[in-house]
This record gives sequence, structure tokens and C-alpha cells, in this order.
Amino acid sequence: MIYFDNAATTVVFEEVLKNLNKYYTDYFANPSSIHREGQKARQLVEKSRFYISEVIGCSDEEIFFTSCATESNNTIIFGVAERFPNKNKIVVSPVEHKSVLMPLKQLVKRGFKVEFLKVDKDGKVDIDYLKNVIDEKTALVAVLHGNNETGVLQDIESIGKICREKEVLFFTDVVQSFLKEEINIEYIDFLSISGHKFNAPKGIGILYKRKDIDIPPLIYGGGQEKGLRSGTENVQLIGAISDAVRIWKQNSPEFIKKLKEIRKRFEALIKERIPQIHIVGEKVERLPHISNIIFQKVDAQSLIMALDSEGICVSSGSACSSGTPTPSHVLLSMGYSEKEALSSVRFSFGVYNTLEEVDFATEKIREIYLQLSTFF
Repeated sequence: MIYFDNAATTVVFEEVLKNLNKYYTDYFANPSSIHREGQKARQLVEKSRFYISEVIGCSDEEIFFTSCATESNNTIIFGVAERFPNKNKIVVSPVEHKSVLMPLKQLVKRGFKVEFLKVDKDGKVDIDYLKNVIDEKTALVAVLHGNNETGVLQDIESIGKICREKEVLFFTDVVQSFLKEEINIEYIDFLSISGHKFNAPKGIGILYKRKDIDIPPLIYGGGQEKGLRSGTENVQLIGAISDAVRIWKQNSPEFIKKLKEIRKRFEALIKERIPQIHIVGEKVERLPHISNIIFQKVDAQSLIMALDSEGICVSSGSACSSGTPTPSHVLLSMGYSEKEALSSVRFSFGVYNTLEEVDFATEKIREIYLQLSTFF
């Protein structure tokens, strides 16, 4: 099996799995309990929080553990909306993840105005348009750092500076870019992170909130996580996400170099073997592990299923409901046609992939493409 779908989820590090078993046996107690075992669990939670805050470059008071980035995103968006009722406008890029766009859709039903930014053919936000669209009614600007479908990176530092100058809160989803790109939080008010994108288990996420900003919680209860996220902390997964961050930090130069080499080889071979393809965002700065390719005259779902039968796992940006694929909103926002969007396949690489897998997969893709292109 060749797994080229690491933007969807990653294989958990073996060391993380080993430690996880230990956490379940040795740190089983409720971290809110005042007895010895409870405080032992609390120490693991706070040690993990402190380490992650050091990696991000913030205070440990600004780090909150959630179940995933979707929960973090919802907490931020609905929290800001409730905290600033006199500001009913949110500015957002049209290439955001659905976990940002869908909460905003709910806010529209409540009377909020959502203003979409303009992006170019590469999916880059129009900075001048951003400057002009922010006004006194704007509560939040949301622009993700690295796109989950195309890998295209936004200039979040420039965007953050504009927001700070205009006294508007700035939120960025760094799910795909965390640990793979430098992130300066100086001009960031909120960010979201998901553990399973960097070889931690599913079910654990991180929310960064600047400490001088207060927002109400999404989940009410016992007041855990300084009142922002009630519910007994998942001690074991908190330890696991900290371990995954540590492994990535210790091996970061090696990991990133490997990802860049794999993608470079993959794109060079795929262009050589199928000249008709188009690489989305090829000329702009992208994440090192994502390659989005439009295969002219081929339906992406058919290509994905054929590759799956050969043991190669990839995905599409298209959503599929009731068996009928719909084109990626990201690619449509970038100006691609529906036909092009439905011919798009995302290949995303991880630290366990090899150049040998790339050689084998690109040859299989060529064979399948030649077969399918005769039918479309």
C-alpha cells in the first residue's frame, strides 16, 4: 500500500503509540482530582501545554486543548460573534476549510454579514482588497495559512499586520502548515491546530487565543481549560500530541527536506509522463507536502478509484454526497471551471513515504490516465 493522502490524516508515530499505552495505564486519573493520581495526570497536561506553548512562541495561558481543529474553529468563530454583538461582519477567504465556512453560514442565518475576499488564479488573497473591505463593523478576519487542497501559502504576517493596524481580530487555521512552516504569532489573535495532521492520534486539537482577548465558550460544563472548553481533559491524547510535536521539532530539517524532495520528484515525473496535467499553484509558495493536479479529460473520482485498486491512496477536493461528486469550492474560487475542478486530484506526502513509492505511483498514474482518457 502506498499512502499519498497525508493531508487527510497521518500514520501515528510508533513512539507516540508506545507512550500512549503508558499514559493510559499510568496517567488514568481525572486531572481535576486533588489526590496524588489526579495531580500526576494534571502534571502531564500542564507539562504538555507548556512545551507546546514554547514551540508556538506564546504563554502557556494561551494554549487550550480541544478535540480537533473543527472544534477550535467553531469555538473561535462563534465566540467572537457572541463577544462583539455590535460588530456583525466577518471577512474571510473563499478558500477556507469547510470547518470555517459552515459556522459562518450559520452566522449569516443570525444576521451576520460574511464578506469574501478576492483570490487570484493561484488562490492568493488580494491584500489591497482586504485593506478596503475592513470597516468599523468588522469583528474578525479569517484566512488560513496553508490550503488543505492546494498547499498554497498565504502571507499571514502581512494580513495580520493590516488587521492589527485596523484594530480587527485575525484568525488563521494552521492545520496543514504547523511544524512545516515558520509561523510568527505576533499579529495573530487566534489559530487552530489538529494533531492527526502531524502523526499524533485523531481526537486532539489545539486552540491558541491571545490572552488579552476574552470570548465565551462553545461548550459549557465544569469549566476546564480555564473555562473556555469544559469537559474532562483527554490526558492521554494531550500527552500524545505533545510527543508528536517534540518528534517533529527534533527531526524538522530532515522531515521537511524529505517532503520537498518527494514532491519535487513526484511533480517532475508526473509532468514528464503526462504532459497534459496542470499543477495548481505551481509558481507560488506552497506547503512542502501537497501537490494538487488537474488531469485534463479524466474524471478525478474514476482515477482515484483506479489507483485504489492498485494500492495507491489519494484523494480529491470534491465533496461527494448521494454518490454525486460536486466540484471543489477552493478551485472554483480560484477561477477554475467545474470540469477542471472535477478532474483535480490531491497527492499529499508524509515522512514515511519514499522516492521509490513516487517512481512506482507515477508510472501507475500514467498507465491509468492513458486508459481513462480514452473514455472522457
